[in-house]
Amino acid sequence: MATNKKKFYAVKIGKTPGIYESWAECEPLIKGFPGAEYKSFSAKAEAECYLTGTTSETTETQGLPPVGTLYAYVDGSYNIESGFYGYGVVLIFPDGRTEEQFGGDKKESVATMRNVAGELKGAMLAMQYAVNHGYSHVKIFHDYEGIAKWAKGEWKANLEATAAYREFAWMIQSKIQVSFQKVDAHTGVFYNERADILAKQGAGILEE
Repeated sequence: MATNKKKFYAVKIGKTPGIYESWAECEPLIKGFPGAEYKSFSAKAEAECYLTGTTSETTETQGLPPVGTLYAYVDGSYNIESGFYGYGVVLIFPDGRTEEQFGGDKKESVATMRNVAGELKGAMLAMQYAVNHGYSHVKIFHDYEGIAKWAKGEWKANLEATAAYREFAWMIQSKIQVSFQKVDAHTGVFYNERADILAKQGAGILEE
């Protein structure tokens, strides 16, 4: 018996713009509304990009993660006033769902690395999440090249924080496959921008 795949209805112009999970919710918002714009998607991630007018590298060029794979965009930030560093992570699942996580800390031995400390924390969180939830592969999207270089042993890990990150990454890679892809910061890549915003929240930075 064939099963109906879940759809997400994105209303860009209508009575109440947003993402809805059924046509019954969507129809009243666009019916009779002048110039209504809406579209259905099989993945929420694609619907989000449609509403924001951005192009997601994941949905446009990478596609959604295959079964067994988790995609994670990570970023870090640093609050000069408080000395807190923050991390932001956007997890993307094979069915198109997304989950956002963020936080911060002020460990003196790590905070000297400023925003990089947050990126390391975010990458480790994503790797551990993948292991804990039974994924066989996690792909980390990052804008600081050290995230991949230290994990692969291509850069010397001279600091306590980078040495700990390298050892953690090697431990995780003995359990699942970990791959990395660098993205350019602040170039409109939707999930990278989201990770940046989350990292700022984690560091306690309030944007006007």
